[in-house]
Amino acid sequence: MNTRRLLRWLPAGAVASLALGLSACGGKATTKPSSTATGTDAKIDIGMPLFIPTDTPKAATPSVDSSKPEPIVIQQSTILFDERVTLGAEVDAKLELVARPLERDKAYDPKDANYAGRLVQHPRDPNWWYWRLVPGDTVREGEVIAVLDDSQAILQKTSLESSSKAAKLSHDQSELSLKDYKTILERVEGTASSSLIEIIKYKIEYAQAKVNTARIFQELVKYDGEYLIALDREQRHKIRSPFTGKIVRILHQRGEALKAGEQIVEIQNTSRFRVEGKLDVQDAEKLLPMTPVTVEPIRSVGPEPYKQQHRQEVTGIVVTAHKNRPMIVTSSNDGTAMVWDVTGPKKNEPTLLLHPFGVSVKSVACGGPASAQMVATGSSDGKVRMFDLSNPNSISEKAAFEYEDGHTQALNCLTFSHDGKYLATAAGREVIVWDTETRKKKYSLPMEHRDDVKHLRFTQQATLITVCRDKTIRVWNLGTDGASLLRLLDHRSGAVDVVGVSTDGTRVLFDQDATRVDVVKLSDGRTVGSLLNTGGGMRFAGMALFSADDKFVLTSTGDADTKGELQLWATPESGRGSERRRLVTQYRNPVTCAAFSPDPANPFVAVGTQTGVIHFFKLPDVNEVSALKGRIVSVTRQDARMAEVRVEVDNPGGKTDELLSDRGSATIIIDRNAKPEMAPAPVPAPMAPRKVSQLPANNGIIQTGLLTPKPMQSNK
Repeated sequence: MNTRRLLRWLPAGAVASLALGLSACGGKATTKPSSTATGTDAKIDIGMPLFIPTDTPKAATPSVDSSKPEPIVIQQSTILFDERVTLGAEVDAKLELVARPLERDKAYDPKDANYAGRLVQHPRDPNWWYWRLVPGDTVREGEVIAVLDDSQAILQKTSLESSSKAAKLSHDQSELSLKDYKTILERVEGTASSSLIEIIKYKIEYAQAKVNTARIFQELVKYDGEYLIALDREQRHKIRSPFTGKIVRILHQRGEALKAGEQIVEIQNTSRFRVEGKLDVQDAEKLLPMTPVTVEPIRSVGPEPYKQQHRQEVTGIVVTAHKNRPMIVTSSNDGTAMVWDVTGPKKNEPTLLLHPFGVSVKSVACGGPASAQMVATGSSDGKVRMFDLSNPNSISEKAAFEYEDGHTQALNCLTFSHDGKYLATAAGREVIVWDTETRKKKYSLPMEHRDDVKHLRFTQQATLITVCRDKTIRVWNLGTDGASLLRLLDHRSGAVDVVGVSTDGTRVLFDQDATRVDVVKLSDGRTVGSLLNTGGGMRFAGMALFSADDKFVLTSTGDADTKGELQLWATPESGRGSERRRLVTQYRNPVTCAAFSPDPANPFVAVGTQTGVIHFFKLPDVNEVSALKGRIVSVTRQDARMAEVRVEVDNPGGKTDELLSDRGSATIIIDRNAKPEMAPAPVPAPMAPRKVSQLPANNGIIQTGLLTPKPMQSNK
């Protein structure tokens, strides 16, 4: 009897710490104890645990230094690449290529699809291939990016090289002859029998040999100098990038005859850029130039090129757990569900899961690891229908079966337990737990919700979490005979209908307000991290979901002009989360639902839209370098309320990893305790660089940059 009583209350004991509430979160989220914990309702017998709970992973509580102030965060800042240069021809010549040279004497197949028609052959050297450049391509400092016709320069260089070699050979022979004359002269002078006339004769011949050697050496120097000039002239036919950057425009094409000074290509410097953001004056007044900051660029990406579409709005989406072949399953108001084999051989042949005429499909779910082949749909008639996906190559359009019982109104959401043995459904305020083996209703949850339930989630700790439009989150203890309320989280903003629970069941997302979503630790009620949208351009609404590995959080917005955008955040372990991507749907169609792939080999997120279109986006590496170091260069007051903060960022080597783009978005993070760095000591004049706005280069092209003047010449 004692053993049975212990097992009966095991779930409550496992999560007893949840009753502590969220009062530790600064009063932002509050919890109320269940009515089953005290009073007469505490005697309700819910039976044995519905399934064996999994121990909650013991994660170290992040240490937060309460004495350290929160950083200043400037969101929706603008990235600006100001430095551009236009490269032109330095000599009169025909433009042969605007391309990057590839490895010489290597075989390339121009018909190979991987080269995308970008391979071009050098017009005078069939063994040398080039990669044709287009706007947007990245170029490196010192790299050849264009080639002029240098055939005449090569001929002249070759001729001078031959003349120089001949002069060198003559000079070497003359040096040998000079040594011989010197040796003979020394012998004659040292011989007593030599006459004065004979000695004078050899001295004259030796002097003439020295003159001849000097003349040949003069010719050698002349040819060497002319050869260097010819070599430099040849190099002027190769246009090199002065820095690492991106090609903005190509102004002339191959085959065109150019005059010296005519522009060829415009390049944008990506090795250094600035970021500008708006900040309230009360914070801006405390900032000083040269204060170090962190800049997090935000890359906006579009979906993969493949897509599918319903005839009406997508109401639900889920990704199956088929190993190495996850499939997207969607529901729609058009009365169908769709199976999209996005990673398999039939990605362009979706299967429609048919439902009775006049029925709208409102939600969809797939089972856990034990039943990944079954998909459940919830419809406007309150019915649950099951479809068999055990054979991805042969999926039936007809339901395998439907539950006899059902809800009396449209079924808004449903979810499987982790072992696939139970299904929870919600319609209006009613929540039902089903046995998937018997296909029978086990019981309904107590009717404590005051509005529609919008999201359900089983946890591995034998609890069910319900998210309601009454701005609450409820945690239910599940038994074999019924359910009891363990915990109530209220005072949500309520704008986020779907708030995620981590896969391990340890954390929940809590929408504090339109600008903040907290990551709350369920074991002790602490807020371990936050997602912030303080820039005014994005407001949380709709959904906030954990990825299958809990490394990312996906959020949507409620602003009319950003409903087609999703924010992908790195899940914060402590402090603030960093935004890694901005996922933008085609034509910015408003997003209605999203789901992550559970397959580690195929990480992606699937998205359904208001127009019925289904997209998917590949996920980045969570460990990618997402921040750059910079420094404040100026703080300028714009009006009575706002100031503009300008930051300069060094990007060594221009390694943007496609994260940076001109006029792109970024977040500036400023440590309130950071001190200004010492400015570098100025270089003594006259070698100190001076800034100029416009400077004529040797080729006559107007450029922007730094000028280092030559030392002043002495009058002596």
